[in-house]
Amino acid sequence: MVDFSDTESSTLYENTEDEIEVNIPISLTDPIEAVMKPENLLDKFVEVGGRHYLNDDTLKSLKYYLPSDQKEVKRTYDRHFVDKTVWGGNYSAPVSDSLSLGGASVLDVGCGAGAWIMNMASDYPASIFVGIDIAPLFPEDYPPNMAFLNCNIMDGLPFPDNTFDFVRQAFVIICINWRSWKEKVVKELIRVTKPGGYIEIMDIQREIVNPGIISGKIDAYLEEHFYKAGINRASRAGVIDTFNEFKDEVIVSPIEEKTYYFGKKAGRIGEMTLKSIMEAYTAMKISFTHIMGITEKEFEQMLIDFEKECNEVPLRKERYRAIIQKRSDAYGD
Repeated sequence: MVDFSDTESSTLYENTEDEIEVNIPISLTDPIEAVMKPENLLDKFVEVGGRHYLNDDTLKSLKYYLPSDQKEVKRTYDRHFVDKTVWGGNYSAPVSDSLSLGGASVLDVGCGAGAWIMNMASDYPASIFVGIDIAPLFPEDYPPNMAFLNCNIMDGLPFPDNTFDFVRQAFVIICINWRSWKEKVVKELIRVTKPGGYIEIMDIQREIVNPGIISGKIDAYLEEHFYKAGINRASRAGVIDTFNEFKDEVIVSPIEEKTYYFGKKAGRIGEMTLKSIMEAYTAMKISFTHIMGITEKEFEQMLIDFEKECNEVPLRKERYRAIIQKRSDAYGD
């Protein structure tokens, strides 16, 4: 087991509004930038340690710390299978009838490689689906009722007001500046949603429940680093509070939550969830060694200890879905 006693101590922060708004300038891709060659400064992607990462200069207010390559594409498709299984479906918003019968228009904000939207477009051929993401990792072949756009949400959504019946955003809050999400993204999500339409936010709750020594240490370091980057990892309450600020335009439903167990003792889904986490942590080696002040060898041992810890006593983490309906009398600006 790795001894972290010589590394810089980490502090767990409460998720108060004041702390999130501190927004200390820091980049999760600092280690990547440090090894970039001068000729790569204007490249959209940079290769480090055999993985391809988005160049942080192209991300503006985003803090995306995972690779953007085919290995990550596969991981996100596997994660989609886990999500669909745990939740018993691809969405929670009451949009089934409009998707099946009326030919709804759907936007997936931060669609990644398109696992969710591909699945949805196949399930609902009468509806139209559009996925947007800053990383152009979209599939080459996809159903005729869908399209992908490469764009940065921080520049605004390139659609007219009241365009979509259903707008979905998943796992974006964890890689975006919280203030920017509140002040820019939320307004855009509401703006492009049709009156009477729905917005669904899916994301990860911060803490591992009853963590072990290694998982607790990892979470503590990530929490401190995300805090410095202005990212709200425990975003469930913040999401509801933010949308409630637009109560004249939207109706906010109670949060829905699901518990994800990971480890062999949690069965096949538990093994797949742990596999996805291990792959994500491995892909973040450069960032982990940087923020934890450990060597690559210590990092590799840490992952071995982490996997063993999860398999001995299944750990668990919460994911949530927030459902917001745009009021029928809200017509935008």
